[in-house]
Amino acid sequence: MTMINEVLDKLAYLKLKSAYAYLKELHINDNITPSELKGLNKVLNKEVEAKEENNKLYNVKVAAFPFVKTINEYDFSFQPSINEEKMRNLADSNFYEDGTNIIFIGNPEVGKTHLAISIGYAVAIKRNSVYFIKFSKLINNLRKAYNEGTLEKKLKLYYKYKLLIIDEVGFNEISSLESKLFFQLVDLRYEKRSTIITSNITFEKWPQILGNDEMITKAILDCLLHFSYLFNITGPSYRIKDKLKYNIKKTEEV
Repeated sequence: MTMINEVLDKLAYLKLKSAYAYLKELHINDNITPSELKGLNKVLNKEVEAKEENNKLYNVKVAAFPFVKTINEYDFSFQPSINEEKMRNLADSNFYEDGTNIIFIGNPEVGKTHLAISIGYAVAIKRNSVYFIKFSKLINNLRKAYNEGTLEKKLKLYYKYKLLIIDEVGFNEISSLESKLFFQLVDLRYEKRSTIITSNITFEKWPQILGNDEMITKAILDCLLHFSYLFNITGPSYRIKDKLKYNIKKTEEV
């Protein structure tokens, strides 16, 4: 790519229409030198970098993460049931482009939410739409929309996110109606959008929290598991880990 085209592309990316037209005119009339183009390109590089960084921060903000964690902050040595290389490769991949899901199953406090957010963060900083929501809040929002006659609008809202993270499935039981509403969302996103699920219960117990509806539960799981990465975290609680570190430190001080 020639220098003039490179500079013009950056002006177009920054939506500087007047500057774009003026530079094009200068170039056509041979009224701009290579050294001037080089200096202008150097300045525009900084502006493009700043815009890219702002875009990253915007997508992370929209994602509504309760906290921001990266994959580098996860202690894989404490949870050997998780393959570190596979998890890092997944975070770096474009799994969200083909509607692949990720499901984390494990006891409370084993790092499921941390991993879900770290993958969501990696997707968001690539300028993709990501949204994080607790399962209980999601169900409340869907039920409210159903009662108000705005369910279709609400489903479309959750559908638009390239990656939807639904946290803590299993902490609250829901009704049969709510299970059907949840299925509508899962079915709408099936093979088109990616979803990350974290849950503290194994799949055979899902009917108990999904309105005791075996048929709807099976339909939900079929959609979620058809194209998915499944991780079963069997390690100890992170709270225990932090307590162990504290006890070790206190012992050393003594």
